[in-house]
Amino acid sequence: MITETLQLIKQHTGLDLTLCDYFTGVQKNYHGDYFNVILTDPIFASREHTILERFAAQYGLIQVEPNGYKRLAIFPKAETNA
Repeated sequence: MITETLQLIKQHTGLDLTLCDYFTGVQKNYHGDYFNVILTDPIFASREHTILERFAAQYGLIQVEPNGYKRLAIFPKAETNA
């Protein structure tokens, strides 16, 4: 799930995201399954975050939520898990 979603994001946005090495693997919360990536800049000033938000809104293939100072949670939709 993680690899496929990262490839999808790279294919559509050109972003090569780095997985979080502290909260590793697939996590769960009330929104569903997610994984964490680390951004280059803090979320409030991150160009990567803006690109991912726009990608999520336009295509609906992922959902993104801040999950720390430079950490972003990515929730793949069911279509990307196939």
